[in-house]
Amino acid sequence: MRILFWIITVPLLLLAGAFAAANLEPVTLNLWPLPLEAEMPLFAAVLGAFFLGLLLAALWFSAARIGDRLRARRLARQERALEEETRRLKRSLAEKERVSAPRIGDDGEGERARRLIVAGDG
Repeated sequence: MRILFWIITVPLLLLAGAFAAANLEPVTLNLWPLPLEAEMPLFAAVLGAFFLGLLLAALWFSAARIGDRLRARRLARQERALEEETRRLKRSLAEKERVSAPRIGDDGEGERARRLIVAGDG
């Protein structure tokens, strides 16, 4: 992945450098509706607009993902709560099975009934 980044980045940087070297003429930008004007080289205006667009897009997509991140946090919290409840119920079940262990002379029906209940068939 890192090599792919460099394969794409280096040519783009070279292209931007060549564009900047070829477009040094100054241009005047009117910042409408404000009564401001700015004079700068053409490459600075074009590349500045490009990078401003990248920044705005990054902010837009970051803001759009806030809902997803909040939902993921809520689901993780619910998952932890359910796992804790499962552990608590397993401990409780093990305690009840230990307390109601079959006694000598039991015909085995009590153990069979407990197995059916635990398996969900009862």
